[in-house]
Amino acid sequence: MRDFKFSGHDTFFCKQQWLLKGVELIDREGVDSFLKLDKAIPSLGVGKNMVLSINYWLKSFGLLDGDKLSKLAELIFVGPKAYDKYLEDEGSLWLLQYFICSQNYASIYHIIFRDYFKERVSNEYTETQIINFIQRKLIETKHREVSENTLRTDFKVFVRSYVSSFSSSKTIEDDYNSPLLELNLVSVLSRKMNGEDIVYKVNKEVRTNFPIHIFGFCLIQEFGLNTSINYQDIRDSLGNYFGLTNEGLELIIEKLIDSYKDFTFNDDAGIRQIQIKTQEENLQIKLLNDYYAV
Repeated sequence: MRDFKFSGHDTFFCKQQWLLKGVELIDREGVDSFLKLDKAIPSLGVGKNMVLSINYWLKSFGLLDGDKLSKLAELIFVGPKAYDKYLEDEGSLWLLQYFICSQNYASIYHIIFRDYFKERVSNEYTETQIINFIQRKLIETKHREVSENTLRTDFKVFVRSYVSSFSSSKTIEDDYNSPLLELNLVSVLSRKMNGEDIVYKVNKEVRTNFPIHIFGFCLIQEFGLNTSINYQDIRDSLGNYFGLTNEGLELIIEKLIDSYKDFTFNDDAGIRQIQIKTQEENLQIKLLNDYYAV
């Protein structure tokens, strides 16, 4: 787990097509292309600050691996056999949701979906509650101090990743929504009134149509091959990242086990575990190929 990281997006949430544009630029000209602003600006068709923001989001979504594109970026976006370069398939969006939470590069996503709700019954939250929680967490982990303004800006960007703007003064930029918006993971319960915070809610659902292949891929990514995983650890990570109820998580795991012999369930002395019994390095690719019918 990397150290917590805040800011870097220049106040811009990730907009539709930014990831594709960024990946294609790096594929053509290398990762250093983002440092050459005189070329990057016309290539991406955005201003300087947005260039920096696109680079930030590529890292946040796990599409960069050091100084090169990650395997995920190549599979989804690159070449004639790219799985889903225009992000038209919901499974691709769930992959992005997993990586932005698990990478912890844009730490507020990991903190809100996993840490904040780990021990809470209610799925509701406000900006003030999240800011206070993060500040306590920074103190507990002896992390360097982060200004409240920085945290509040991160929170606003987080919200715009999942909730459409309800400002009365929309700009042309508001027409370019975040790809994560379609997942319906966050909703607004009440607008700000009399100085009170807006109340948001993480939408926990059964999600009967959640793609098991994507879940299996993320399970391996999170815990590795040839391992036994406590059910509670899956609920705390993937279950929370994907906004799944306990019933929904159990249903997906059952379907995955029924479909792939590499995954088995074990309940020994009341300890529920999912076992990944394989050394097959290409199992993740097989899962994605099966899902995208390659």
